[in-house]
Amino acid sequence: MLHRCNKSSHPLFRRLARVHHFHHLYFTRHMDFDERYLRQNQFQALPLELALQIIGSILGYLFASFVTPNGLVWSTRNHLLSIICFETLRSTFVILTCGRDSNHLIYKTAPKDTNWILVGPEFHALHHVYPDRYMSSFIKVFDWIWGTAYSFRRKRFTITGGSGAFIQGIIKDLEREEGVACIRKFTFGTDWDHHDFEKVIPTLSNSDVLILAHGCDGEDALGSNCDLSTRLIKLFKECRATKPSCQTLPEVWYIGSESEFHPFWRNARPQHDSQSKRRTFLPHARSCFDDPDIIYRHIVLPSFLSSMGNAVFSADWAARCAMWWIRRGARYIPVTYTGIAWLDYFKFMYRIPYATDADEM
Repeated sequence: MLHRCNKSSHPLFRRLARVHHFHHLYFTRHMDFDERYLRQNQFQALPLELALQIIGSILGYLFASFVTPNGLVWSTRNHLLSIICFETLRSTFVILTCGRDSNHLIYKTAPKDTNWILVGPEFHALHHVYPDRYMSSFIKVFDWIWGTAYSFRRKRFTITGGSGAFIQGIIKDLEREEGVACIRKFTFGTDWDHHDFEKVIPTLSNSDVLILAHGCDGEDALGSNCDLSTRLIKLFKECRATKPSCQTLPEVWYIGSESEFHPFWRNARPQHDSQSKRRTFLPHARSCFDDPDIIYRHIVLPSFLSSMGNAVFSADWAARCAMWWIRRGARYIPVTYTGIAWLDYFKFMYRIPYATDADEM
């Protein structure tokens, strides 16, 4: 609310927004401290934050008391007083340490956040890079509800295989997002091929998100769906490593499908696609998922309506569903109406081995 009060017509709300803004001036969008705003942060922004926490706790207590059936006790005044004491002690400690608490660490690039529910310094640092996103302080439920656990602002997207129905839906959604810097496409055979990647290096060096949507179902499925993908990911990491000033890690979105985890018995062409991904690329995907130097998102698609035929839902629905998950910070993205992708999550996390050094070769 304080971030939205900057443009309020009420002078008190604008004043409160300005007080909170001192906190962002002190710990800047470059994830470093500006000592010029130390006192304003200590004696204006932090006391305001404490006051709002106490007000929120009291309102929560009153709400819990109101909805509690007669004869049942969910929270007592002692619980409320204990919470207020904890909040006061914590804020006092932060004030005494000049605002340098565990959630405010200096970074050149915000590290990968591996905690799915708790807020740590990696997540909160992104709130200072993107003040209108990553709002949660302790747990991420608020950002899950409002879809503020991801920001598209200033992101530069590069896409391979941009002719498919699903990726066209993703592009339309990206074009509607506020603040997307640019969207560029690589064409196989023109910008790159199995052996020549020189033309794509300048673009990869100036990209933030690489979306791998290329692929085929024929005899060349292994080379297209696995070998080229792993080489592009490796090249993307190398190119971005030359840009130490980037505040966020490079991202890779890989467009997969529910068929990756399941064999096909009747159709030879899907079998080429399935085997190339399931047996060959998935170990690389699993390694990228835990790679500390890259944010990897694995998008698992069902069958959908496209120029190839009819299905239950359209490609635009699948794109909107994928973007809904991404806005909530998901890295494994089950776009499904069958429920199979939910089950595939456990296979992906616990049954897929990591790629070995020999696989990288």
